[in-house]
Amino acid sequence: MLHASAVQAHAETYIGLVECGVGLVPAWGGCTEMLARYQGAKTMPKGPMPAAAKVFEMVSTATVSKSAANAKELLFLREGDGITMNRYRLLADAKAKALTLVEAYAAPEPPTYQLPGEDGRVGFGMAVKEFRKKGLATPYDEVVAGELATVLSGGEADIIDRPSEADILALERGAFTRLIRKDGTLARIETMLTTGKPLRN
Repeated sequence: MLHASAVQAHAETYIGLVECGVGLVPAWGGCTEMLARYQGAKTMPKGPMPAAAKVFEMVSTATVSKSAANAKELLFLREGDGITMNRYRLLADAKAKALTLVEAYAAPEPPTYQLPGEDGRVGFGMAVKEFRKKGLATPYDEVVAGELATVLSGGEADIIDRPSEADILALERGAFTRLIRKDGTLARIETMLTTGKPLRN
């Protein structure tokens, strides 16, 4: 949904990047798109850290919108995305929105990013350690958050570098493939599949 040119959402739409709950990080462009949206948000302070910190908070805590209107506030939906109150009108409204894109559509330019680098990664790690001390994060939360921090800080990129979308996508895939091999992630996935509840390991 994040990569669609336009979205027509039902009013009671619940959206979130919840992969951390099963010991993974978003690896299909969720991090890249949310970083781009928050870096371009008019209300977000400029610089490499604010957008990355906001996305880190949302993804690591598996924040889910409570409605389509709330999804706009969280930038899961964009300002121009539509909201339909009547579920039976949703398909017709979506078709109408798609038709408005036909005549002047042009593919968006791929974004570049300003990310905090090593300092940001260390900062994210310190925040997670504080959550652990308060009992708000588990030992394996720290492992998953560490991989997420690597993605959102730009990996080996320096603060003056401008990583491309492809660079961040590669970091997402790398974090995902490392985590999917870990026993902690496999235990979380198995528990979710068998009980429908997250494992707090």
